[in-house]
Amino acid sequence: MSLKRPFSDIDWITNPEPVKQHILYLERTIENLTAKVQQIEKRIEQLEVRTKKNSQKSSKPPSSDGPFVEPKKETKKRKRKRGGQKGHKGYRQQLPEPTDVQMLLPGICSCGKHDLDPKSIEPYYTHQHIELPEIRMDIRHFGKGRCNHCGNTVRAQVPVEYRSGYGSRLSATVSELSGSHGSSRQMVQDFCQSVLSIPISVGGIHRIIDRASEALRPVYEEIGRQAHNAQVNHIDETSWMLSGKLNWLWTMVNHEQQPDLRWLTG
Repeated sequence: MSLKRPFSDIDWITNPEPVKQHILYLERTIENLTAKVQQIEKRIEQLEVRTKKNSQKSSKPPSSDGPFVEPKKETKKRKRKRGGQKGHKGYRQQLPEPTDVQMLLPGICSCGKHDLDPKSIEPYYTHQHIELPEIRMDIRHFGKGRCNHCGNTVRAQVPVEYRSGYGSRLSATVSELSGSHGSSRQMVQDFCQSVLSIPISVGGIHRIIDRASEALRPVYEEIGRQAHNAQVNHIDETSWMLSGKLNWLWTMVNHEQQPDLRWLTG
């Protein structure tokens, strides 16, 4: 692109040589900047078209959508029948090992008679009933005694496994709720009170979590050692919208360890 100078050729000839060189430099700079602006505008136009594409508007897979792209809402009109579709692998209720078995005898036959041959009775089907057992916490108190000679109170040494005040199964439950499920200290406190009938302070919950963290430290350090010693660590993150909330999944995998998955919801 040639720039039109705002003066005549006679004015150009009469200008000193340093002024001419400076004007030529400015003209070249303007031309270069104009060309770069045109390239940037073209690039911006291409990016705007690309960013507007997602799995709903193109053949791109849903995993390529940005984190703030909400999934396409299903329309009310559905041609498919409700329930599992053809080719869908069904789910059958599992039958865990029973703790009790009761045989139920048939009632009156459709013919109106109740005359059954005992030798013909055999199991027809199993109806499974699952119930949570009544929770009765094991609470153990350690007492103290008085010396008959001097009258002093004598307290025995509490065994190591009881010194924390909370057993391993209760500690594992509190740690699971607080760690893997991300429940707050107050929610765990309410659970212990309403479900387990155990009054516990927020400080007590925090001490349980600290002990669990200390017990898991060797495993955590071993995972770190394997990650540092591995030749290649594959790290990836995926985000998607779920019920209007942005969810993230981070994973790191190598040939020495199983994947370590962490869920974060924001």
